[in-house]
Amino acid sequence: MKSILAAAFLIAILSLCNLSEKSKPASEATPGNANNTETQSQTVDREALTVELMKIEYDLTTASLNGDISTLASLMADDYSGTSADGSTQNKNQVLATTKPDKLTKSWKITDGQLVSASVDSAVLNYIQHQTLKNGLTFRARVTDTFVKRNGRWLVKSEQQTVLK
Repeated sequence: MKSILAAAFLIAILSLCNLSEKSKPASEATPGNANNTETQSQTVDREALTVELMKIEYDLTTASLNGDISTLASLMADDYSGTSADGSTQNKNQVLATTKPDKLTKSWKITDGQLVSASVDSAVLNYIQHQTLKNGLTFRARVTDTFVKRNGRWLVKSEQQTVLK
């Protein structure tokens, strides 16, 4: 029974548990918005963007583990949608309403971080999330987060998780 509860808790926690231990820089790309001349002339520094987004992931995870709803709210887009490993979905308000301090996680980290795509106003980041509970159970999930830049700030717009065996 404890294993089932731990697995269910993991699915809920993985929706916001993110931290970067390493990331792979990728080559520079140009934005895809062909209708905006100013946007066309800008390029994306993929390495710097990866670092910036991983910092946001760290802040999200820290806030999630601490039950810090105000920080979570400030880092999530109002139209956020998350899909957990079991296929259930939550919007921003649902995530915030269920956020409480985590008492089960011993440690967590991200490996294999990669910026999949990027423009001046959107980015997709994927990685492997590792989590160890205090009872010794460990879990891994592949996570893909989509970010949007609004009012000069990067916000998480969506997240999808798949538990790895």
